[in-house]
Order: sequence, then C-alpha cells, then structure tokens
Amino acid sequence: MPEKESLLRTSRRGMLSAFAGTGVAAAFGTIASNHASADLTADSIDELLLGTFESTLDGWGADGDVALSRVARRDRPVAVTEGEYALEVAVDDDPSPTISRPITDLDLSAHPYFVADVTPGRVDGTDAPIAFQFRLYRSTDLLDDSTRDPVAESDPVTVPQATPGQVYWDASDVEHDLLDVASRLEIGWYPADRDPESSDGSFAYRGGVVFDAVRATDSVDPAGRARLAATMRDLQFDHGAYVRTEVTEEFEDGEAGTFYFADGATEPYRFEVLAADRFLLTVADTEIEFGGGWS
Repeated sequence: MPEKESLLRTSRRGMLSAFAGTGVAAAFGTIASNHASADLTADSIDELLLGTFESTLDGWGADGDVALSRVARRDRPVAVTEGEYALEVAVDDDPSPTISRPITDLDLSAHPYFVADVTPGRVDGTDAPIAFQFRLYRSTDLLDDSTRDPVAESDPVTVPQATPGQVYWDASDVEHDLLDVASRLEIGWYPADRDPESSDGSFAYRGGVVFDAVRATDSVDPAGRARLAATMRDLQFDHGAYVRTEVTEEFEDGEAGTFYFADGATEPYRFEVLAADRFLLTVADTEIEFGGGWS
C-alpha cells in the first residue's frame, strides 16, 4: 500500500476513534479537510448571531407563564458556554413553553443551519429528557407581528435534564422563498414523555432552561457536530462508555466499521468522502453531513 494512502487511512481511523471516545466532533471537519483538500475550519463559517446575551436579551421574548433574565457565568458556570452571560428561562405552570425573537432583518436562505446550547434544569413531575424544536413563522399582518402562520419546524432533539447539550436544525431543505418570508424564530420545549399536541391540561411545565450561543450558519458543520455529539451521547447512555473502533472495510474514499461499547453492544459506522467539500458519516443509521458542499 502506498505510504500516502496508508497515512490517510490511519489518520481516518485515529480521527474516528477520537471522536467516538469523547462523543464530540469538534476536530472532525478540520481533520477531514486536511485529507480532502477542503477548508472546513471554523474561520470559514459565516454565522448570524441570534443570541449571545452579553448585554441584552438580544430580542428574545416569551408569552405565558415564562420569565426571561440574563444569568452570569459565575452563577451557572456549566450552562454559560460562551462569553460571560446566557439567557435563563424560568417556566411556572405553562403546558408548552416557548421563546421567540424577530428575524426580519436576517438572510436565513443563506444561513439555513441553526444551533443552540441548552441546559435544561429539573422538571417537576417527570425524569424524561427535554425535547426541543425550532420553528419559523411569517407575519400575516404587516402592522401586527403577533398574527403569524407557521412556516416550518425542526424534528425534536432531546437533551437530558440537568445536562448541557446542543440542539440543531438543518433547514436547508426548506424552500428559500419560505425562509425569506419568515419573520420570527421560535424555540419550544416539552418533556419527551408528554405529547404537547394531545395535552389534556393535566401537566404543566415547571422548571428552567438556560440558552446560549444561538446562531444560524451557512455551513452544515455546526449542526453536524451537534448531531454527532447527541448520537454518541445517546449511544453511551444506552450502552455505557465507548470502548474501541474496529475497521471492517476500507475503500478509496472512506471506511466502514464498528463501535464497541462497555455493555458489549456494537453499532456500525461508515465514513465517506463524497466530494472535496462533502463528507457523510453514518452512525447507528443516523446520517451526519459535514462540509460546505451541502447547501
């Protein structure tokens, strides 16, 4: 085997082992780009900051029994992920809590990938993880932003209670015309063991959530890293710690193999370089995209 090809495959195996062990893909794009002539460094990602909360609430508001305030890193060091402040949301007896902000001045069609850091607190009455969803609305009255129609929403992404995590939405498959007319971004959440659409009013959410680093980007990479981290977190929650990676197949543009976990369970993965700036990682039947060639 040529030395260059051997180095490429060794590097891929090392990369896969590293991110599987930590559950985080922070270096994935950079490592892959070194071997595929693509620039996937963080500096190449253009982002719209939707919530840093360093000096204000950044336009976020809420209805119902929901109170918003800024919280300092010294008070919530785990939940404040960037800078010195984050948004703390306290919910008292609200069946479907949400927060939202206007986005009429933002170019979402060029930035269709959403991510946010979240830390849900304990919720009275359930130990279930918290399911988060992004939603977009458009105004039906140019003079009254409170009158809105739904445009699109993400699939739920769950985060365990009292645990920091990331939520994400790849909205690149939403028609650009719809993204262009969206006037408001909303994030809603509920316990995963409750169906908010069929609630009989017997359960009301009581608990807090801290949000930080809410943003939309022109690259799928941040959403891909968040999806991968959530996938590995869920696998390790079900099967214990990651133990090792076994490569079972090597081919010209990638490899396939198996992740092994502490309880003896195995999960397959497949890593493919589809183009110079398009990478596809499949873990446990979850397809995760990286690179700038997807949008």
